[in-house]
Amino acid sequence: MVFGVELILDCDDCKGNITDKDYIQKFIDELVETLGMKKKGNTIFEYFEDNEYNRTRDIVGYSVVQIISLSNITLHINEISRTFYVNIFTCGELDDLKAILLFSEYFKPMKMKKQIIIRDARS
Repeated sequence: MVFGVELILDCDDCKGNITDKDYIQKFIDELVETLGMKKKGNTIFEYFEDNEYNRTRDIVGYSVVQIISLSNITLHINEISRTFYVNIFTCGELDDLKAILLFSEYFKPMKMKKQIIIRDARS
């Protein structure tokens, strides 16, 4: 029995707007709607500012979490390297092509690596 599906995207050299919180929120909202999911609570944004400590560790940018019914969407965005990491986990159906197309439209990655993990705690 399958418990859930997780889509993982590792994206390099994103040409889209990866620094605007409102734009990222718009993407989350459209992604949830496109995939037929239901949001639970507000989107959580944590910004790691551009200072000497963060810059030397290459961690300037956002970590974002959106809880959806029994699942989640997480984004990790690095403004310095223009990399973007996406995890979408759902206990329901997941149309990975729709998610990838929407992500590409918003953030325009030049390179993308995709993984799909089928979660099954009973195997």
